[in-house]
Amino acid sequence: MRTNVVGYIVRRVLIGIPVLLGLTVIMFGLVHLAPGDPVDAFISPGLADPATIAQMRHNLGLDKPLPEQYLIYVGHLLRGDLGTAISFNGQSVWHLIQTHAGATIQLQVISLVLALVIAIPLGILSALRQYSFLDNTTTVGAFIGWAIPNFWLALLLQFWLSVQLHWLPAISTDQATQPFPGRIKYFIMPVIVLAFPSVAYFTRFMRSAMLEVVHQDYMTTARAKGLRERIVVSRHALRNAFIPMVTTIGLQVAHILSGAVIIEQIFAWPGLGLLAYSAILQRDYPVILGVTTMAGAFVIVVNIIVDILYVVVDPRVSLAG
Repeated sequence: MRTNVVGYIVRRVLIGIPVLLGLTVIMFGLVHLAPGDPVDAFISPGLADPATIAQMRHNLGLDKPLPEQYLIYVGHLLRGDLGTAISFNGQSVWHLIQTHAGATIQLQVISLVLALVIAIPLGILSALRQYSFLDNTTTVGAFIGWAIPNFWLALLLQFWLSVQLHWLPAISTDQATQPFPGRIKYFIMPVIVLAFPSVAYFTRFMRSAMLEVVHQDYMTTARAKGLRERIVVSRHALRNAFIPMVTTIGLQVAHILSGAVIIEQIFAWPGLGLLAYSAILQRDYPVILGVTTMAGAFVIVVNIIVDILYVVVDPRVSLAG
């Protein structure tokens, strides 16, 4: 088993390398196809002579052909160098990612755990009491939660809880300087906004998975043996229904990460999302490419972990071959 896992990880890493290179090609092309460049973000039209602008582009290497710029970037990337930010006081991109990643990880982990804690019991109860008031209410609530745009929910909570009621801070710029009990209030609104659609998604998926299991023959056999309903559900139904949830959770991690860009900007959360948003506004090519490359690597790693967990949960699946 251990040999199969190591071999599988090696194969997936080798496959992930060209995937990451393809991501860098796409992102490199997109950032350069967008109108303007970092020099335009620094200098307003008419405030500098053309010679100065040309010199700044030369200093940044923006006057070279795009293929040459890309090869230079990939060469640095293969050496583990993500480059130096054009803005952000010229800090290294790797340092910027390190200083902002902690806030994003905290937000994502809390949101995901909260969503699972709420969604899994709801999905189980909804399936066991199919077409009941609880099931219908959960189904309607899940559709509403999945349909509401997260940015609209974020602005609504800001207006209601911060502006109207003055219960919570509207932005989170000071949360890093607060002691732990005082930091909780800064997490409440961002966590709710990120967890709300995940609760809806996980609830619907858990309900569907449970409904496929509860009517299987082995469930009838387990009940015929005289086992208590709690044991039948926990040992037979839940274990088999949770197998597809492993993949769903892994896919949702990437979805939450992509949605965090807007949410972190709305709440001024000092994470990777806000860093990426600021870099896009300032057309800071190294930071944009660095954040997207690290996000792509993170998604690849999550997919590998999910596949390994799938084998742990379901022994019928093998990593060999």
